[in-house]
Amino acid sequence: MSLPDSSQAPLFAAANELPDLLPEDDPMIIFSRVIYPSFHDQDFEACYSESGRPAISPAFLACVTLLQFRENLSDSETAAAVIRRLDWKIALHLPVWENTSFDPSTLCYFRRRLKENGKMRLIFDKTVEVAKRYNFIRKNTNQRIDATHIVSHVNRISTTDLLFRTVRCVMEEIEKVAEEIYSEYVAEYLKERYGNRFSSFGMSKEKRQHRQAEIVEDGFLLRSLLEEHCGEDIEEFKQLKIMETIFEENVVIKKKAIEDKDVIEVEEIRSPKQTIFDPRDVSLKLGRKGKCSWIGSKCHVVETAERGKINFITDMIYQPANGHDGNIHDQVFSGNEQAGLEPQKVFADSNYLSGELIKQYRDHGQELMGYMQGYAGREKAFQTEAFKIDIKNRQAVCPAGHGSIKSGCEKPDNITIYFDSKTCRECEFFHQCVQMNNKSATRRKLTIRPFYEYRRERRLAQETDWFRDEMRVRAQVEGTISEGTRFHGLRYARYRGGDGHQFQFYQTGAAINVKRLAKAISRADKEDE
Repeated sequence: MSLPDSSQAPLFAAANELPDLLPEDDPMIIFSRVIYPSFHDQDFEACYSESGRPAISPAFLACVTLLQFRENLSDSETAAAVIRRLDWKIALHLPVWENTSFDPSTLCYFRRRLKENGKMRLIFDKTVEVAKRYNFIRKNTNQRIDATHIVSHVNRISTTDLLFRTVRCVMEEIEKVAEEIYSEYVAEYLKERYGNRFSSFGMSKEKRQHRQAEIVEDGFLLRSLLEEHCGEDIEEFKQLKIMETIFEENVVIKKKAIEDKDVIEVEEIRSPKQTIFDPRDVSLKLGRKGKCSWIGSKCHVVETAERGKINFITDMIYQPANGHDGNIHDQVFSGNEQAGLEPQKVFADSNYLSGELIKQYRDHGQELMGYMQGYAGREKAFQTEAFKIDIKNRQAVCPAGHGSIKSGCEKPDNITIYFDSKTCRECEFFHQCVQMNNKSATRRKLTIRPFYEYRRERRLAQETDWFRDEMRVRAQVEGTISEGTRFHGLRYARYRGGDGHQFQFYQTGAAINVKRLAKAISRADKEDE
């Protein structure tokens, strides 16, 4: 398909025919006046061919997608709203009498084009550009960041069902990639077995073991068949490697020779440490936070942090569910660089902090604000920060005034400072300082890890009233996350794969920005009056 010849709005658009239907500060009026004109078909030029019949205007579909995520609608509901709702027709510059819409699958193909051509964040970036144009986002505006968990529509199915689904995916890939091998060499009983539905619900333990062995044997048979007929081209079959991983993680496979015949026996692993929960989507991981666990991903929301003003999302970052929050800062830097932003301060919770990261932000001319976790189980008066430490000379003085006697390196890059055993035992604070966590300890020792001075500085600073007052601005990001999950369906993944999750994050962030743009522009117009 090629781009349409023109994206000019119809002369008899609903906004012109019904000028008094909605008030001037209505979000749909502002959408029609500000958001819709910001999109142009040429922005999507890389996603379309230079030949072929003209496609539906991608600028129009981008705006439809924004409204879809704004109201958390399905593709079918969105296609219906385009012809049934007057406020949508006003927002999308459509004539009132327009009674034909597009097929819901058009939105699927549009999303696929964006993902395949690396344009997933184009719509989101447009909303950020509009906010910058109205000076709602400035170059040095502070930011805040927090994460929420995203649940995929995948249940932790039984081992038997998982093995069956795995071999079934191998069969489907063979049929798709090597149709000749599938039709000529794959046995008919395998086609019939894995062409039907299967559930192990209600099976006895013996039947499950027998079925697991049968499935594993089928998987090995398919692998040997591909090795025989494909040779080096076997690397093309990605599901084959996935199958091997799932077999290894979930069952113990034993081969026995009975009457000159190899027989496979399978023993199910209790509480397996799985890395793949669905062969159709290997990006899904198991995440844990406290007592909460989920299969899916995490979304890191980055937004501006200005008190008393309407704030806007500047980035939505995807991360596997088992990823650590502190590992996404490189993506924060690259996202800000792409948007032309250089925030002075970035507010985060303790999971995003470390001494190394504080230094990394300062090297960028920024400050990573957040509370550094303390040392568990020891009185504050005798934590490491209470000691006077000279890192250069590897010496320290304890809160009681006693100096260290020697130092060493138990691990690379770590400095260990030792105090005298006799002095410690005779000290009145011996039990509070030395034996608080270890009853067999005879003296105090300090382990100084890299970037200690940054952690120490932060722990001292976070006790001040100034720091607490600065950190109050971070809490509002929780409201943004709540808005995304409650009103825009952010909690549950709409699409498969890491790219699918990332696309949903961008569209959700764009929809929230559109709502806030309407509110901010309306407020600015009233102030001008």
